[in-house]
Amino acid sequence: MDNLPPLRKTTEEGKLYERRPETVALIQVCRELTSEQLCDRAEISARTHSEYIPSEVLVYFLRQTKTHNSDAQFGALYQLLQTRIKRVCPHSEVRLGEKDGAVAHLLDLQEFVLDDFAERVMCDRQVYDEKLDGFEVAFDHMIARRKHDAMRKMYRRDKPTTQLEYDEDGDIPFEVEEALARLNPASNSIEDEITYRFQLQRAIDTLPEDERRVINMIFAKIPSESKDPEVQTISKLLGCGPQTVRNRRDRAVKKLQQILETEAKNVS
Repeated sequence: MDNLPPLRKTTEEGKLYERRPETVALIQVCRELTSEQLCDRAEISARTHSEYIPSEVLVYFLRQTKTHNSDAQFGALYQLLQTRIKRVCPHSEVRLGEKDGAVAHLLDLQEFVLDDFAERVMCDRQVYDEKLDGFEVAFDHMIARRKHDAMRKMYRRDKPTTQLEYDEDGDIPFEVEEALARLNPASNSIEDEITYRFQLQRAIDTLPEDERRVINMIFAKIPSESKDPEVQTISKLLGCGPQTVRNRRDRAVKKLQQILETEAKNVS
């Protein structure tokens, strides 16, 4: 039985987030290492290497540095995690719309994700921050979600006349969720749910740009069309008709269904 401090964030059903068993096991092994040994081993970047330490484990030890005031270990682990974030979230600028020939919005997704992670870490060093718990459960998934959140925030700024409800944890919109629901794991396990959502985000990233942008805007809860000329819509942002938006959405959902169904079969 492990003696690790439990995570505190809960699901909507009130269940505590839990680290994966393999994460817990490796944390116990790494506890026997010196600070120097841990940091040296954490330098290994190849995931297939037998000594590779997953990012979830590094986040655990990063958070623990505040209990023994190890600034050197904190700095080393933090830099390594930043490098890993850059690897899974490459430098990428997103442009949305033009006004008078100039780009209306320009966002560096990598910079947003790095800043977001830094803010969470710094808050956690002052007082326990549940927002960092997800990174101990599924690090890559959380990075993908932060990238997605960056796009949602940008789209929200481009639609100032309509209030959008924004859930930081990001629920999948109904019209997409409904089409993909049968592929979602029946298990109530938070690990299964996180894995499914990570697979969904990864599948979205494989879509052609025109289809991917439609799905991301749907996630941002931007309407396809509106009778109100002041409301920003997907049609206006992409410069195409509502039927084109629907066609791209339908093609994207069909592809996502095929990808996720294949992944589900591979897992089973």
